[in-house]
Amino acid sequence: MTSRLLLFVTPPLLAGYSTHRWLNHLEAHYPPIAPDRSSTELLRQPANPNTQHVPHIDIYAARIPLRTLQARTPEPTTPPTKQALNTAWAQSLLTTTPLRLEAQLLSLLRHAPGDQGTTPQAFTPDPNTGLPRELLHGAMTVLREPTDQEPLLVRWSIPDAPRRFFESLARWGYPWRLMTGGRHEMSVEGPFDGEGDEEPLGPFVEVRFASAHTYEIVPDEGPLDAQKTIPACVARLHRGYARFLLDCAVRDLCR
Repeated sequence: MTSRLLLFVTPPLLAGYSTHRWLNHLEAHYPPIAPDRSSTELLRQPANPNTQHVPHIDIYAARIPLRTLQARTPEPTTPPTKQALNTAWAQSLLTTTPLRLEAQLLSLLRHAPGDQGTTPQAFTPDPNTGLPRELLHGAMTVLREPTDQEPLLVRWSIPDAPRRFFESLARWGYPWRLMTGGRHEMSVEGPFDGEGDEEPLGPFVEVRFASAHTYEIVPDEGPLDAQKTIPACVARLHRGYARFLLDCAVRDLCR
């Protein structure tokens, strides 16, 4: 009986411990940075401020040599514009293996991941409909194209049915509920020179990945800081996945 119990509990314990170690590693490499100095207002504001709020804004960054990102621009041998850098970084994130697999899963295992912003039209509106461009088989929708002044901003959403289901549970005392959706911002800061031993490797840029979760306001739950959200452990996994995407994109660029 004891042996069977050990066989039953050991795999989930190992999986949980491995996940914890993996998250610790990512958290040490990519600490959070303050939203007010590293994101735009449109990321931080919900679409409907009277009925929605944004309790979670997470932003992570990495410093890489400018030349590695410049190599992904359309004209890698000439000094890049800020728009070109913002576009190249967004494309680098959207073409990471995890997002490609996620897009294929969401599209019922199609072989292609869908639009990743890598066509000549990049993130401009759909030329056939004039509507905002849908990325990764509709997993994300472009809210703002990258420019010299502002980075790419996209939104994603959760279907109403599961959100309302958890809202119903929450009204009966369940301690958590789902977000409506969220936004991602993919920005580049710099370039700037290196310091000390890194000076010959410069100039550098700071690439960032920002995530904001939007929730419906439920008046019966009281003030905004008392509103129910996803569990803390799930929120940590969300943050870990964002860090993982950043890590994958940086590794791909620096190969």
